[in-house]
Parts: sequence; C-alpha cells; structure tokens
Amino acid sequence: MARETRSATGNSKPRVVPVVDTAPTIKRKAAPKKAAAKAEAKGAKPTGVTKKKAAPKKDSGVAKKVKAAVKKATVKADATEKKAEKKADKAEKKTEAKAEKAEKKAEPKAEKAEKKTEAKAEKAEKEAKPKTTTKKKEAPAAK
Repeated sequence: MARETRSATGNSKPRVVPVVDTAPTIKRKAAPKKAAAKAEAKGAKPTGVTKKKAAPKKDSGVAKKVKAAVKKATVKADATEKKAEKKADKAEKKTEAKAEKAEKKAEPKAEKAEKKTEAKAEKAEKEAKPKTTTKKKEAPAAK
C-alpha cells in the first residue's frame, strides 16, 4: 500500500514542535515608588473612601435629540411670550395716549362749564338781593 505524503493531503507546511524556554528569567530591580511618597505628602485618604467617582454618562443619540427638541420648544415659547408682552405693552400705551387726549379735551369743557355755573350763581345772587333805589332829590318848588 502506498503511503500518502503530507504534500499530497494539502498539509505541506512543515511541522513546528514547540520548544520550552529553559533559560533563567531576568529579574529587574523595582524602581522606588514616587506615588507613595506624594500620597504621604498630601495626607492619607480617610478610611472608607475607596471608590472612584464614575465619569458622567454620555447621552445616547435619542436622548440628545429629545433634549435639543425640548430646548428648541422652550426657546420658541419664550419668543412668543415676549411678542405677546410687547403687543400688550403697545395696546396699553395706546389706551393711555387716548385717555390723555380725552382728558386734555375735557379740561377746557370742564372749565367752561365751571365758569357758566359761577356766572349763574352770581346772577342768582344779584337777583336775590333786594333792589334799593335812590330817589332823586326834586328841586324845591318855586313859591
């Protein structure tokens, strides 16, 4: 029976036998710890505080979109509110101006009416007083 070779089966790569490294390991000297010296200089942390603060969570794409939409809506609402306030202020100013004009027009009329009533009162006083007539002295009759 003919023996199949590795090249005939498609496994033409050579076999690699792992070799265990038996050389002694190199030991390096540990560098003095600078962080420990700094920690002592700052002061020791209180016991019980061992957790690190977590970084703030990043918002997902949907949350960002929702926040942007809400912000946009509030800005629009503020703008419309300001417009409404301006319109109300304008209307208020117009009514104030109209009231002032009416007041100015009414002043002369009121003065005229007051003068009329004063004149009537004076007239009534004059009529109420008894009339005193002075008699003219007659010339003495000739005898």
